Amino acid sequence: MNLSTFLRRAAAAPPAVVLQASQANGYGVIRDLARYGIPSLALDPDPAALGFLSRHAHGMVCPDPATHEAEFVERMLEVGRQLPQRGVVFPTHDEYVWAVSRNADRLEPYYHIPFSRWETMSRVADKEQQLKAAWKVGVDTPPTIFLTDAGQLAEAAEQITFPAILKPVHGVEFKRRFGRQVLKVSAPEALEDAWRTVDGCGAMMLQDIIPGGDDELYTVGSYLDARSRPLAVFTGRKIRQHPRTFGTARFAESVWIQELADAGLRLLAELGYHGISQVEFKRDARDGSFRLMEVNARHWLWHSLAACCGVDLSYVAYRDAIDKPFVAARQVDGRRWALSLVDLLDSTLEISRGELSPAVWLKSMRGIRVDGMISLSDPRPGATSAVRLVRRLARRRRTRRRRDRTQP
Repeated sequence: MNLSTFLRRAAAAPPAVVLQASQANGYGVIRDLARYGIPSLALDPDPAALGFLSRHAHGMVCPDPATHEAEFVERMLEVGRQLPQRGVVFPTHDEYVWAVSRNADRLEPYYHIPFSRWETMSRVADKEQQLKAAWKVGVDTPPTIFLTDAGQLAEAAEQITFPAILKPVHGVEFKRRFGRQVLKVSAPEALEDAWRTVDGCGAMMLQDIIPGGDDELYTVGSYLDARSRPLAVFTGRKIRQHPRTFGTARFAESVWIQELADAGLRLLAELGYHGISQVEFKRDARDGSFRLMEVNARHWLWHSLAACCGVDLSYVAYRDAIDKPFVAARQVDGRRWALSLVDLLDSTLEISRGELSPAVWLKSMRGIRVDGMISLSDPRPGATSAVRLVRRLARRRRTRRRRDRTQP
């Protein structure tokens, strides 16, 4: 969408301002809101962001708030002054949530901000406070030890079952350094080496690994208003991840579980939360309990499944932001979401290694209702994503062949 078209549409309806549009979570916001005639402005540090290719959005490059927060806020102010009316902000990654919530007073003249300010978000950003809030309201968690220095390692190793995971209390630096959310520790004697590896990432948590496969990971997705009242609630579960065990969803399904929804909402109310969130749990196969993994104060990768099931979190948040709130209907169960190309490639490898049954994979493909990137009505993001994936695989194959030729 060119700028003049966007400005014309934004004069008719308050635009969505989607922060970070390179992946399925940001593109999902754009695509979901387009069904209601709402135009999107996508801001991303990457000029090749896939969301920029959508016919429903106009794209603009912005500084990365993780490393240049002040410059990012100035860019937001510059953009806000050009909008024909206040936009509704939808950040899809933590660094954008934190930057906007910290600077909400400066941004509010130009934007509706339908989520908590920093006083609350600072508690959500701190995983130690997340867990302590969960304990207070009776939400189960994995056994956890908080660590701030190497002198605590020996005692912690005696209280946790190995293999275990090291997880940051504040995750942005850890994820930027390692490209993942946790570090697996195989045995007590490996803990000191792991601690040296994460040096500089701040306080850490040492946690038990809850047994069970990727299909035991469940989500409560919701939108809570400024008084922490739920206007939209969805529950679902992952079926397959990329990569396995500690990855992100490549295949998921909707399934309503009241107990799960109650636990997630109880925790969010204790935090005094306002906005869209994902509260992720893992079901412990030993006793059937749902144990808290983390609270994400934003859209997550497969949130569009909720919209497909009648619980459009983005639209509910948008309507509440412009003072036209409504309560979403109960979700439709049994619908599925996929990153189809990623799932096809991963599943093919898993089938060849005997990790996945072909019959199980084929059965799971029945009834898919939404793909995270592919849309016949908005084809460029999905087509470009496919081309980039093929090129990435070809580069890896060439690199592997060169390495094989140089090895004795």
